[in-house]
Amino acid sequence: MQGDIQEKLYMKLLEELVRGKSMDEPTEATKVFANTFKKMMKNANCLDEKDAIIRDNLQLAFREDTVDIQMLCSALGSQQLDSKFLQV
Repeated sequence: MQGDIQEKLYMKLLEELVRGKSMDEPTEATKVFANTFKKMMKNANCLDEKDAIIRDNLQLAFREDTVDIQMLCSALGSQQLDSKFLQV
C-alpha cells in the first residue's frame, strides 16, 4: 500500500486481525476494538478529514508511543484487553 489508507480498508483489517481464525463473523468485541483503535489514531492526528490513515503520522505515533501498540499486540495475541482500552 502506498499513500493514505482508507477507513473502509483499515477498519475491516483491524476487525479481522483481532477476530483471527477462531470466529467466522465479526462480534461486538472485535468491532469495539477496531473503533477504539481508530479513536486512538484520530486523537494522535493519524487520520485525515475523511478518516483515512496518514501513514507518516501513524509511524511517528508508534515511535513516540502516542498510539499504544500494546493494545494491538494484546488483541492480536488473544490476550484479554485491559478495560481502560475499551473506554470510549
